[in-house]
Amino acid sequence: MPFTYKIARRLAVIGVVLGGLLSACTVEKNITNPNPPAPPLSHSGWHVSPAGSSSNDGSADHPWSLGYAVTGASGHIQPGDTVWLHGGTYTGQYYTSVAGTPGHPIVFREFPGERATIDVAGATSTTSRGDAFVVQGQWTEWWDFEMMSSDPNRYTTTRPNMMVNDASNTKYVDLVIHDGGIGFYNYPSASNVEFNGNIIYNNGWQTSVRGGGHALYIKSATGPVVLRDNVMFNQFGYGIHEYTDSGAGELINVTLDGNVAFNNGSLATQYNSTGTANILIGGEEPVSAARMVNNMTYLSPGIGINNLMIGYSTFANADVTMQNNYAVGGQYVLTTGYWSQVTASGNQLIGSSRVVQVEDTALGGYSWSNNSYRRDPAASGWTYNGTDYSFATWKANTGLGSSDQASSGAPSTPQVFVRASSRDPGRAVIVVYNWGNMANVAVDLSGILPAGPYEIRNVQNWFGDPVASGTYSGGAISIPMGGVAPPAVVGGAPHSPPQTGPDFDVFVVRSIPR
Repeated sequence: MPFTYKIARRLAVIGVVLGGLLSACTVEKNITNPNPPAPPLSHSGWHVSPAGSSSNDGSADHPWSLGYAVTGASGHIQPGDTVWLHGGTYTGQYYTSVAGTPGHPIVFREFPGERATIDVAGATSTTSRGDAFVVQGQWTEWWDFEMMSSDPNRYTTTRPNMMVNDASNTKYVDLVIHDGGIGFYNYPSASNVEFNGNIIYNNGWQTSVRGGGHALYIKSATGPVVLRDNVMFNQFGYGIHEYTDSGAGELINVTLDGNVAFNNGSLATQYNSTGTANILIGGEEPVSAARMVNNMTYLSPGIGINNLMIGYSTFANADVTMQNNYAVGGQYVLTTGYWSQVTASGNQLIGSSRVVQVEDTALGGYSWSNNSYRRDPAASGWTYNGTDYSFATWKANTGLGSSDQASSGAPSTPQVFVRASSRDPGRAVIVVYNWGNMANVAVDLSGILPAGPYEIRNVQNWFGDPVASGTYSGGAISIPMGGVAPPAVVGGAPHSPPQTGPDFDVFVVRSIPR
């Protein structure tokens, strides 16, 4: 595997009695912690609340307003401090200037056990959509809280950008961003930026022509910019939109690692057109030093043309690495555009139409090996230069994939991925492709979840009841796979997204502090 810090192992969980059912599944556990641990859950520090005031002292009993705190509270907030957001609804839009220093970031974080919501309905600015929360201070981190827009008007392009990063050396961790315009936007000048463990859904808008609005809209003139373990679904536009117009920014040194993207584009009128994808890497400026590794995607039957779009139109790009991604669904599971260098290995692509489309004809810089496909090898499911081929003929014509394998039919047992948070100990994303349609799936969380109280939540019912909870003492936990209805779209949408369960679902497990 490509990571020094990853311990990956496959476990066969066979013969586990789950509510009277025998279930077997393949579990890939990724215990990843290349970065320092999260700040300790000490409740000391500064405090803000929806009813807070700049005339208070910032204590728990006399909290500040959020607007006062994000500008530094007249110099009271210093590098290394933590600011706790207490429960309730904050309104308005925010431009932050507070800044930390290297090794001493300023952390804004939801107070444990409370629900802090920032409702940005009505946010306006000089941009066409409006910017709701603009981070302009370096060395800051933003954790846990919810941001949304209660504006019921989805038929407009003025729905605001939600979290806008306009600073280097920033981190966004475990936020819940929904029902805005664009979930996250990153300016190209920002470097050393990380988006980690965020849950992003129902963002975007509908016009008379098409839908727009993405979960993560990323530009980068230098990088590094890292998108790790984010979960994004049911946008009007793309999930990850690593894109730029000509002259509007660059796309350099962006890494996508362990993200989950499903049914993005499903809310808009063009839910089954070429205008959306779960992941897009490419724009009108060359892409270089791009990495897409360990990501998991899914498109429900009848939703979406493109699942993974690696390259945009006929624009030329430099280099991309695609390794160990697991992608299911779409009329084209993977499309690659025009690249000087492509490294593709260990990817698993599953679909009922075309699993790979290679548009470039100059393939001298392509290294393509050890990928696997679930598609009838005799079917015309592999495309090159606009022509569909059988698997063997595609390999002969492209010269790619001599070590690749293809087999007919879907897998027969569930495929489970567990991604331990690199920032938040005791938290992990669980992704279940429920091949075999099991009523319950056993997931081994040893080495990830500490002993003690825990809960498991479906990301599509994040603020509802957990699907499982208890006291963990080791081994496997049974997760029910009945599925839930997708979260309601504020203001509605021209197309309702499908329920993914029992075929596919995503969960987050969290340890609960005693």
